Amino acid sequence: MGNARVVRCSCGRVELAALGAPITSVVCYCDDCQEGSRRIAALPGAQAVREPDGGTSYVLYRKDRLQTLRGAEFLKRNKLDEKSATNRVVATCCGSAMFMSFDDSKHWVPVYRARFQGDAPPLEMRIQTKFRPAGSAIPDDVPCYPAFPFGFIGKLLAARVAMLLRR
Repeated sequence: MGNARVVRCSCGRVELAALGAPITSVVCYCDDCQEGSRRIAALPGAQAVREPDGGTSYVLYRKDRLQTLRGAEFLKRNKLDEKSATNRVVATCCGSAMFMSFDDSKHWVPVYRARFQGDAPPLEMRIQTKFRPAGSAIPDDVPCYPAFPFGFIGKLLAARVAMLLRR
């Protein structure tokens, strides 16, 4: 697999390969991520995915750079609302939150940071902090943004161009 990181559920039945460098690594505080994390934590056997400050940690990869190596039959999509294009994918074997997928044309996949084996890519920024839970203190270890910063959008656009150019 060369330059790949292993992404695995807590019981090891589901394993993914995240190939190459990620687009970015973030903690998101938006209302949907908070609600999605609450719902995942309420599933049988599930583990909490929210950080103590209310954010959810993701590593974003291009859609073409995430491969399921084993356990696809255990992956189940969960939606906050049936009309939503966003799916929070959980390994039903152990309740591990694995990644998010989209029914629309988004070209990236947010992978839950806790699922990376070994060293996860370093955190780069905290986004949507205006939605953080009341009274929560956000660490100042990386830049924090109340919305989606230009740098975040720029990284997503650059990844899309790279995909179109097949790089």
